[in-house]
Amino acid sequence: MEDLDLRPPQFLAMVVIDSAPGLAQQELVDATHIDPSTMVAMLDGLEHAGLAERRPHPTDRRKRAVHLTPAGRERLTAARSVADRIAHETFGALHPGERTELNRLLRKLAGLPPAPAG
Repeated sequence: MEDLDLRPPQFLAMVVIDSAPGLAQQELVDATHIDPSTMVAMLDGLEHAGLAERRPHPTDRRKRAVHLTPAGRERLTAARSVADRIAHETFGALHPGERTELNRLLRKLAGLPPAPAG
């Protein structure tokens, strides 16, 4: 990710924004478990880099909806490619059931809820 000028928390936030464009900042904090003040600074950085933008929320004028820009979607596509390669190199020896179990255990250790089925 270093070559793409992204840190893992930025990648996580961009993945969530891409999967649910228009989330409010607090919803993004809830989805990623990133500290609110850290999220503000991170979104400021993503905006400054031209990768994300805050727009007026469609139903609540006190909130801002977060979206990726076209450059942000392009960078995310490249970052996903890198993440897929790293995951294959790191976890390639595990069969799918073992990967699922590892994911479940790591989420438990991190205090995160189980991953949605799918």
